[in-house]
Amino acid sequence: MFGFISKIFTSLTLFRAAFYKYKKMILLLTGLGFISGILGGIGIGAVIPLFSFVVGQDGAMSSDPISKMFRAVSSFFGISFSLPVVIAALVILFVSKAVFVYIADVINAKAVAEYEAETRKEIFSYTMRADWPYLMDRKIGHLSQMIMQDVNKSAGLLMLISAVILSITSFIMYAIVAIGISFYVSAGTILIGLGMFFVLKPLFYKMRKLSKKEVSVSMEVSHHVNQHLIGSKAVKSFAVEDSVSGKGKSFFQELANARFDAARYNNILGAFLEPFTLAIIIPIFLFSYRDPSFNVASFAAILYLVQKMFSFIQSSQAKISKINQNIPYLISVINCQTEVKRRLEKSAGDKDFKFDSLLEFKNIEFSYDGFGEKVLNNLNLGIKKGETVGLIGHSGSGKTTVVDLLLRFFNPVAGGIFADGVNVTEINLKQWRKNIGYVSQDIFLLNDTVANNIRFYDESISENDILNAAKLANIYNFITQQPEQFQTLVGERGLKLSAGQRQRIVLARALSRNPKLLVLDEATSALDNESEVAIKHALDGLRGRVTMLIVAHRLSTIEDSDKLAVLERGRIIEEGRPRDLLKDTNSYFYKMYSIR
Repeated sequence: MFGFISKIFTSLTLFRAAFYKYKKMILLLTGLGFISGILGGIGIGAVIPLFSFVVGQDGAMSSDPISKMFRAVSSFFGISFSLPVVIAALVILFVSKAVFVYIADVINAKAVAEYEAETRKEIFSYTMRADWPYLMDRKIGHLSQMIMQDVNKSAGLLMLISAVILSITSFIMYAIVAIGISFYVSAGTILIGLGMFFVLKPLFYKMRKLSKKEVSVSMEVSHHVNQHLIGSKAVKSFAVEDSVSGKGKSFFQELANARFDAARYNNILGAFLEPFTLAIIIPIFLFSYRDPSFNVASFAAILYLVQKMFSFIQSSQAKISKINQNIPYLISVINCQTEVKRRLEKSAGDKDFKFDSLLEFKNIEFSYDGFGEKVLNNLNLGIKKGETVGLIGHSGSGKTTVVDLLLRFFNPVAGGIFADGVNVTEINLKQWRKNIGYVSQDIFLLNDTVANNIRFYDESISENDILNAAKLANIYNFITQQPEQFQTLVGERGLKLSAGQRQRIVLARALSRNPKLLVLDEATSALDNESEVAIKHALDGLRGRVTMLIVAHRLSTIEDSDKLAVLERGRIIEEGRPRDLLKDTNSYFYKMYSIR
């Protein structure tokens, strides 16, 4: 019993956390439920005087509570209690009930739509503003599933809760009317109905357990589909379509099995309730028939009321069952909201961006878990304004980590990065990033026009800015040769373009913002020679005008740098002008240059 109460309390806590802002709507729905229940119950009870008139009895002499109420109302308004009056009252009652039910449905639909929209906006917005370590650990498919399916199922909970409230309030009102007509029959029916809930409790527990499994499998399916659609080119190039499809089939089958099991248990509930209702109604008839005061009209009314009460019980049981199935989705959404809010990117800095002379990495130490193996160890590097600095080193030496720290995706464990003597953590984070142009080896393009890919959600960038950026990135001629020019669609992830063309559009995106510092992280590593030359020409045109940090494997990209830094095991082991380093036959750069 204690466990059952604990589960109810947990569920109520979840509902409060998710739907507290809709409490007024829920209270209004409760009130509308009571009103519609009263109208429906009285309307059904009105069958008694109606039936009395139809069979030729004097309806005015009926002694049941409903008939007495009708007589009192008729007397109050000075109207003769007659068949037309009863029929008119019935029409008014049921039309009024229909209006109140419609209003309740509209309010319910509005609350559900509002919750769904607001929750999706919140999760997506917070996810976009979460810190990079959090995003690194997320699976795309899981986030997609969360925002679309889990929120949808959670919104369904709000609708189900409202429907249960309406069913319960209607049940209470119908029960009051039924008890007024026949106390013993109605009381017995209500007790049996409530007992059904406790009998079926293990079924509800099983269904919630199955639903948790469905949520878990559904997320894995979503991740598998998203991941392999994005990587479909790699799948085809390695001829592993059958293996990927086979794994997908096993996921899909597992999901189908989970949903079938949930449906099977849900159908047990539906199949059980109908014969159970009949088994209750037959004894009621036999019990009532043996009573000397048996009244056909009263029996018809109470029979219908009992049937409706069991209908409400059945409806509530089915909806409570569905609520149990959907609760794991709500838990998933609430956990996501809580976690992503906790991981919002923080910027304590409030100073304006300023870089007029020197950007310095001072005694930088960094490890990804904060205390494990150091990726960067006492790293020192200076970049003067207008200077082009090349950063080279073996894979795993920490080059991309340097870039991530510069973009403030992570914070150093020790040391700091300083712009004109000011620690960059004191500078407003958005301002800092807006003044850095970033081009990575992982090209990200929208399935949109060339112009929109260069503008990339920054409406302050004019058409003229786009044209100039395209020229600087050495992509202008290619774009203007296309029939649609800057309105040319690039396809999903830019697949209609070559790798070099995609990279130059991303470079144009960075340059359109007039950055004070341009960072290229292995931007030419996957390009052919012709594309690399085009990028190199673009960079040559920027030398002296834009401060650049170029991380590269290919030495041809950085051989004309003002300064070259060699990174090994997290520290700078060589630094100087390329031509000076080439004079030292023992230098890393000389050895790499000799074997290229």
